[in-house]
Amino acid sequence: MPRLSTLSNPTGLKDLDRRLVGLMLDDAGMKSSYSLVRLDLQEIKLPAGTRVVVIARRGNAELRTDHGAVENWSKGFVDITELGSDGVWAFRLLFVVPGSPKLVAVIENVRPDGLGNSESLIGMEAADLGDVPWELQVLELDGRAVIQFNKKIYASVAQAAEDKHFWTLVFPEAIRRIAMVHAVAPEKLDESQWEPFRSWLSLHGITDDPSPEFTDEQCEEWCREVVRAFCSRHQVADILKSAVEPLGENE
Repeated sequence: MPRLSTLSNPTGLKDLDRRLVGLMLDDAGMKSSYSLVRLDLQEIKLPAGTRVVVIARRGNAELRTDHGAVENWSKGFVDITELGSDGVWAFRLLFVVPGSPKLVAVIENVRPDGLGNSESLIGMEAADLGDVPWELQVLELDGRAVIQFNKKIYASVAQAAEDKHFWTLVFPEAIRRIAMVHAVAPEKLDESQWEPFRSWLSLHGITDDPSPEFTDEQCEEWCREVVRAFCSRHQVADILKSAVEPLGENE
């Protein structure tokens, strides 16, 4: 494929609305990656064989990735760790016909949705819980969950999130409970509000959906697999170890 010009503006170039795109970004762990999860182009007339190319930028670095034909584009996560940690993420989509140097359409300034932080799949809020340290509410209609922490323990979301003991011990259990919702009712994974969770599973290497035929034991094992994948990607044991070690030194 010829190199795509980022400056050319040929006659007939379509400047498409960025709301037609759904792009998931995960940069909370050791690696950064994104997935092009949605392209709503049913009403857009593009030439047959048009391919979609995503340009990811951070600072002065950029990476171009061909996601294939728009009729069946690749939704797999793309590793963009090499772009470094300096600057703000920026994404641009180019639509091109193979063999032609001209763009047929472009989508500028695509804003990604987050996957790896507490504001996307799992939110946090202070609550009056008496002597209970925390509770989890799964909001099935919203496709997310909320950890309620006891406001007698933490004064704010930031304080709770910065506590490594809280994060490493509570979040894996929250993930397990969300997974169990789908283990016992696999059809929920096909509901639109749970699309971010399906993408989250793919990001963490969980490619096999739970089966309606699962026994209780198989449901539990699928949930354990999800938790293990989360803990492995985010190095949860190492984070907790680093928080516990200073306590031992003070004994």
